[in-house]
Amino acid sequence: MAKWNIRYLEQRNKQLEDQHAIMELHNIRENCQATRHRRIEFTSLERQINEDRESNLKRVNIYLEKWLKKANRDNGLLRHMVVHYRARNQVCKAQIRNLKVNLKKAIKKQKRQRELDRLQILAETSLA
Repeated sequence: MAKWNIRYLEQRNKQLEDQHAIMELHNIRENCQATRHRRIEFTSLERQINEDRESNLKRVNIYLEKWLKKANRDNGLLRHMVVHYRARNQVCKAQIRNLKVNLKKAIKKQKRQRELDRLQILAETSLA
């Protein structure tokens, strides 16, 4: 009977060790599955975050492109205005030069007329 008890206990120990090994394998498998599931969730969250970033970047790019187009259009208008006002400035300077020349001519003519008037007055007084 003692041999039988010893054999029974040895078999029972072996069964318990086997069950323990099976439980460890089962735990390891569950952990692997859980980590896979976590990775899948993480990658899906990561994808969602990346998609959100990409969509935000696309929106920002569209917004910046609109501002760039507007700035380019404004620069074109400013260039046109600069060319226009430079030309206008040159025209005005030419007009001023012409007016100065005409003014000098008019002043000379007026001086000549005054001298002629003085000489005429002197001539009339000497004749009288």
